[in-house]
Amino acid sequence: MADYNIKSEDLVISILNVGFGDSIVIRFPRKKDNVYPVGIVDCNIAQKTKDYIRAHTDDSFCVEFICATHPHLDHIRGINSLLKDDDFLPVEFWDSGFRHNSATYRKILTTLSSKSTRTIRVSSGMEKYIGNVGITVLAPSIMLRNRYATYGVDMNNASIVLRLEHHSEDVLSIKSEEYQGNVSKEDLRNAGQSVAILAGDAEFDSWSHITQEFPRLEKQDKHKPLVNKMINYLACHTIKVAHHGSMHSSPLDVYEKMSPNLAIISTKQKESTSVVGTRNLYPHELSVQALKESKADILTTDGSYEAGSPGSVIIAIPPGGKPHWSQLNDASDEVPEAPTVLTES
Repeated sequence: MADYNIKSEDLVISILNVGFGDSIVIRFPRKKDNVYPVGIVDCNIAQKTKDYIRAHTDDSFCVEFICATHPHLDHIRGINSLLKDDDFLPVEFWDSGFRHNSATYRKILTTLSSKSTRTIRVSSGMEKYIGNVGITVLAPSIMLRNRYATYGVDMNNASIVLRLEHHSEDVLSIKSEEYQGNVSKEDLRNAGQSVAILAGDAEFDSWSHITQEFPRLEKQDKHKPLVNKMINYLACHTIKVAHHGSMHSSPLDVYEKMSPNLAIISTKQKESTSVVGTRNLYPHELSVQALKESKADILTTDGSYEAGSPGSVIIAIPPGGKPHWSQLNDASDEVPEAPTVLTES
């Protein structure tokens, strides 16, 4: 594959190698004032996340949001450090609404209470636009959110799941023009190509609601406004696999709806001997097999899949175009050099 130079107008998603946990940095297209808007989805290692953002934005950035997908330690360990650093204090803090009694989570809430950051409890259907990038919250479903801690909805199924799509046109203008004429502009955009889904730790309960709320509707011969929508909102190029590739991460039928080209598992290999024989828990054979059947290329940040190499994974999505990606060679305690060129492996 030919080298691809990362451009300032690209949407760049970096899934950092932080051992067992998630730290994801989203660099949105650069604004006219030369500042990069940044989103942070979970943070297991604060210093690595900070150093990477500074290097990857020429130290000219504004943190638009920090999203804590759910309050498990491997996803929120470094967030309080970010909130206490004025350089990384976000405009918004996105919370799943699952109230956890851990000391780490309580410290985050205490810090937020003394800051100007807006705290938002997000749920499915929420949309946000940053430049030409549209962000849709796929989960948690309101039906699950309203049952937290009362009817046994566990913390993983409370995870925030995000869908990011990079357009070549103004997002709101596209949507406002959708019902003009007999041709669907959304259909023509081939939406799944420039889409990435970040799945947190969502498991079966969450995916059952996602597939109900974001269905694929079939195309008829003629586009009839207000009758048919023709976009499969789960179609994507890239999926950050849920729950480190555990056996509960996603069923095959969900991956078939997604049809991802690239599946990234942020993990550190763990084995179980609690059942007959030894089996890998992360990534689990069932998860890997489902991804292989959906014909996705699989990368793990610890290099555990098919004797791969460990390292952070970088995806650059040009406006409305096909993503380019590469895996770096950093260990979990190293900050990788900010890449300028990606080569598909």
